[in-house]
Amino acid sequence: MSPDHDPLPAGFPEWREGPPWVMSEMVAAEPRLAVQILAEGEGRLRISPLIASALARGAMVAVSGCGTSEHAAMAFSDLVGSAVGRQALVRPRQALEAALDPWPGLCVAISHEGETAATVAAIEAAREVGADTALITAAPASSAGRAVRELARTPQVDRSWCHTVGYLSPILVGADVAAHLAGSQLDPEAAGEYLHRCLADLGPGSELAATALAQSSSVTCVGGGADYVAARELALKIAEGSRIPALSHQLETFLHGHLAAVDSSSAVVAVLADPGAGPRLLERTRRALAAARMVGARTILIAGPFVPADFATSLLSTPPLRLPPAARLDSRVAATLGAAMGIQLLALDLATARGTNPDLIRREELAYREAAAQAEGSITL
Repeated sequence: MSPDHDPLPAGFPEWREGPPWVMSEMVAAEPRLAVQILAEGEGRLRISPLIASALARGAMVAVSGCGTSEHAAMAFSDLVGSAVGRQALVRPRQALEAALDPWPGLCVAISHEGETAATVAAIEAAREVGADTALITAAPASSAGRAVRELARTPQVDRSWCHTVGYLSPILVGADVAAHLAGSQLDPEAAGEYLHRCLADLGPGSELAATALAQSSSVTCVGGGADYVAARELALKIAEGSRIPALSHQLETFLHGHLAAVDSSSAVVAVLADPGAGPRLLERTRRALAAARMVGARTILIAGPFVPADFATSLLSTPPLRLPPAARLDSRVAATLGAAMGIQLLALDLATARGTNPDLIRREELAYREAAAQAEGSITL
């Protein structure tokens, strides 16, 4: 389907009639990008001291964003909080909520292009209550960039609006910050090599899973613990890229009522990559998949290397997307990076299977451009 107006407005992603989509080029660039981000160490140099200072005085660290950046903020908080043992003080916050009820202490905002109105409002509200402010962005000259005291620049602007680079980049900064605060340092080459291996190992399984999902009327993405972050981001990517209604739920929340909306036209994707997952979480994931199969839903699993090879195989519509082991990376970092690659490949392959262009998230259609302009208006507090 051609766009409503040719050419599209300035600043839009490149329009393509068919694959390869720009999104695929962004995914392919991520191993190289990981090496660059970790070697340059912007987060280590600029963000770590602010977080260390806040934690030393017992202040809250709010990590804030919207959409994909909100999910990156959740991953950032998990990595940093776990590394320093201060999960109670390092907390993710949706940007509008942070703007409505700002915390004194430190606000670390994540905004890939730096113009999200709610995120700018969160920064401004934090400043008004005396909080220190920082930003992780690919656009340092943006509105958000001008509003903070310190920022870490990520080097690659995502050329697709179905963001992949925009998700992985701040996660890499978070992993770098977490390692530094814990007294260690990530190996840039090890991170790049691991992402390369993820692309190679997950590709064939992702295509099979996408084919199974392509005819679904809705997709529910579930995960427990840190895996809920990836489940949320996958639901967003499916909605943006493939136009399939997609929801995300905490694993146990799904089992308590939301199963009623699942049937033979639906699909359920479970993420089980968190290395901290114990026998109880494996068992609850198995039960979720079994319940979904009993009502006829298609079932897909993204699994970490710790998951037994025979786990739930009879309950899956396709073989699991199994993340490779990473001997030279911290297991939590590897799980976060690997899950990111798994969900991105699955979302990309699903868009290809559905014949939808993921890059403009439907804004090649005039009605959706106008709706986006309505949604993205300025926020006055």
